[in-house]
This record gives sequence, C-alpha cells and structure tokens, in this order.
Amino acid sequence: MRLNLTLSVSSAFLVAAGMLICPLAVTVAQEAVDASASNVSTDSAAGDDQKVAGRTIDQYQELLGDENRVVRLRAVKSLGAFGKDAGQVLLSALAHDDRAVAYIAAVQLGRIGGDPLQAAVEPLTKLAENKDSLALRMAGSYALCCAGQMDQRLPILIDALSYPDRGTACSAAELIGMLGADAESAIEPLKKVHAANDPAKRNGDYHVGGAAMNALRKVRGE
Repeated sequence: MRLNLTLSVSSAFLVAAGMLICPLAVTVAQEAVDASASNVSTDSAAGDDQKVAGRTIDQYQELLGDENRVVRLRAVKSLGAFGKDAGQVLLSALAHDDRAVAYIAAVQLGRIGGDPLQAAVEPLTKLAENKDSLALRMAGSYALCCAGQMDQRLPILIDALSYPDRGTACSAAELIGMLGADAESAIEPLKKVHAANDPAKRNGDYHVGGAAMNALRKVRGE
C-alpha cells in the first residue's frame, strides 16, 4: 500500500530557527525548506518496516547525526510523517546540539499529539523556558499549547508577533494558525499586527501582514 503525503516546511520556520539560533545563511535555510517541501511517500507492506521516501525511522534517526545541516533538517522533518511511531526519536531530538533540529522536533511533536506529546512535556517545558533562544521558546510553547497549556504558553507566541525580525514574527503567526480555534485569544493581536502591516495599504512589512491574515483565517476556521 502506498500513501502519498506532502511534507511542507514554511520558510519562516527554518529562517527563524536558523537565523535566531546560529549564524546560518538564509540560503542554507531555504535549501532545507525546498528539499523538505517535496512530496513524500509512505510505503508499507506485510513484514516490512514502514518507510518514508524509502527510509525507515532508524535510518532517519541516523541522519540526525549527519555533518550536513540540510540533511539533518530534512531527516527531522521527514520523521513527522511516521506519526506516533517516531515519537521517541523526536523526543530525543529535542536535546539535539543543532537547535534548528530541536525546533522542528518540538513542532512535529505538537502536531502528532497524543502519548508522544505527553511523554515530551518535561523537555518541551525546558525549551519553552530557554533563556538563550526565542525560537526554541516559541517551538516549545507551541507544542505545550497542543498539550493543553494554552493559557500559559500562547502569550509567548502572541508577544513574538511583534518581534522586529520578519522570520520570527511570521513563524509566530504560523504557529498560532496551526493551533486553530483553540487560539481564539490571539485573534485581536493578529488583527493589530495585520493592520500595522497591511499589504493593501503598503505599510509595515507585507510578509508579516500576510502571515497574520493567514493565521486569522485558520483560527477562525475560514
């Protein structure tokens, strides 16, 4: 049986993770985005290990240690397609030396939810309270919102909407949008950010304004 999945990584996610966490060139982050945004197939057959793009969970786990950062980012993103089966590997990746890998692992765990997310609450809390990296605080906070800590953690993402760096603000908007209707308290802040960066009025940063509008639509269920 073959199930086609599309793995997409927003440029804002990886630009924020790369630029805020370490001096990574935007072009390298974008290469990771382009590589991960391709169609990925999940293959399964009786007696065979589940595979995504021809690789198993164990093989992707090994690639997390590759010296090439683009390979590492592709690997952690691809692990999300395995769902709960990759929960333990993603949990371990939260402590990865490459903070961009940890960032994506946290977002993936938030998306997967269930037991893998609950098992990761303690390390995710450490990320959400990381004093050195706003990007990690955002990723950890997003995942913890998915784990039921919306009131406590959503304000971190709302505050990041006003961060002067475009990648950070756009990432915050996208993470809020992924939370859907549960992030209702972010509607007014998103409206303000969009008004201050309205593409139609050519004021502010139209990238941020567009990201805020996309998030508004998702939170409203439009």
